[in-house]
Order: sequence, then C-alpha cells, then structure tokens
Amino acid sequence: MMRLLRLVITIAFVAALVLFGWYWYRDEIKADKTYPVITIDGDSLEVDLNVTEEDLLAGVTAYDAKDGDLTGRVIVESISKFTETGTCKVYYAVCDNDNHVASASRKITYKGYVSPQFYLNRSLCFSQTETVNAASVIGAYDVLDGDISSNIIITSADYEYGIAGIYSVKAEVSNSKGDQVSLTLPMVVEDRSVNAPQIVLAQYLIYVSKGTQITPETFFISARDSVEADVSATLHTETNYDPTQEGVYSIHYYATDSLDRRGHSVLIVVVE
Repeated sequence: MMRLLRLVITIAFVAALVLFGWYWYRDEIKADKTYPVITIDGDSLEVDLNVTEEDLLAGVTAYDAKDGDLTGRVIVESISKFTETGTCKVYYAVCDNDNHVASASRKITYKGYVSPQFYLNRSLCFSQTETVNAASVIGAYDVLDGDISSNIIITSADYEYGIAGIYSVKAEVSNSKGDQVSLTLPMVVEDRSVNAPQIVLAQYLIYVSKGTQITPETFFISARDSVEADVSATLHTETNYDPTQEGVYSIHYYATDSLDRRGHSVLIVVVE
C-alpha cells in the first residue's frame, strides 16, 4: 500500500513539473522581448515662451518592433528647472502594449527669455506719518509665470522705525524654473506733510541698458496739491543717474504747493 502511495505521489509530482515547464516554455516563447525606441530630431529645440505640449513633441517619434509606430503615444513626462538661464531639459516617455516603457530627453531653450524683474506700484518714498511697508509697494513679473509678487522676500539691514533717512531694501524672488534674482533698492522715509502735493509717475522702477539716455519729464504724469489743484509748474528733478555705469539710480521729482509744502516722488532706474 505504501509503495503504491509513493508511486502516485511521484507520478503527480512529475506531471506537475512537466505542466509547469510547458507553461513556462509557452510564456517564454510568446513573451515580447522588444522595447520601444524614441527618436528625436536634434538634441536641442528652441521654443516660444508660451510653448505647448504639441510644440515640445515636434520631431519626436517612437517605434516598437512588435507594436509598430507609437509616435501618437509619446508624452512629455516632465520639464526640468533651468540648467542655465533660459535653458532646461524636457523628458519624454512612451509605453508599448506590453507595458514596456522607453524614455528620452533633449534640451530646450526659451526664445526671448529674461529673468524675473521687479516693479513698484507707487513710489518707494514714505512720509514718517504713514505706515512704511515696502512689501506693499514692490512686485515682480516673470515672462513664464506672470506675476510672482507672492514669491518675493524683502529684507532691510539698516531700516529704523520712525526715523527719517534713505534705507536699503533688498528684494529677492524666484520663478518656477529656479531662476532667482535680487535687487537692492533705496527706500526714502522723510518728514513730509500728509497734505503735501501728490506726484504721479508713469512708472516707478525701470530697467534700461547701459548707455541709455533718460529724460525725467517723460515719466511725469501729474502733480496736485491737497485740493486737487495742478502744481506741475513747480516741478523740478534731481538725479545721480549715470548711463555709463551699471547700477541702481534715483530720479527725484519735487513739487511745491502755495503753502510751501513739498511733494516728493522717486523713479528708480536699474542700468544693466
């Protein structure tokens, strides 16, 4: 009886082994050993600032020996931060019918890219009688991300609350591609009446190229006293602007009302 039982067990084991081997052989023969291949025309691509995924896929094809043309399945998997200003890498991926994945990458450069720039929504010139809040005045714009003012970090190492003077305010900001810029601006706090004339400028912070000549009156819009009377005739300007040297300069605009109260506004010029 025991000999018969051992024989049955042995036969069952051999049958299971043969069955396992047959299934393994069948799957091995039928298994897809091919992987898709992504082909890219050129190792770099110049793109517009408002580039689309379709633009990024230009010149990218994919083929698999079993499934054939897979170009329509290629996706933009990710885009890196900048490897250098205005340049990053785009990564592509494609998957065949057997879930085999292939990937590739190439360099892209944004045409017309410039680093983020700061702007001022009013003069960085405060009266001692008002709240001094540089964060409410300084904004930043990026050609890729748009307004990035919420990313700004503002510090000042020399500002003294309630004390008149010209202080240094440092603004730092970074866009989504990791391009970080900083700018140190002069902030004026002065003993000026709240009823002093209000001087409105077209802009309060501009970037210019080295050698650019500036006519201060070009940026002047209006000067009005506390009862909205025009005092533009009293306008005069003072500046340390030097177009031959890179740096940050100020153009000061002054206007006086009939009670000899002097209004003050500042245009900051960054020479690059």
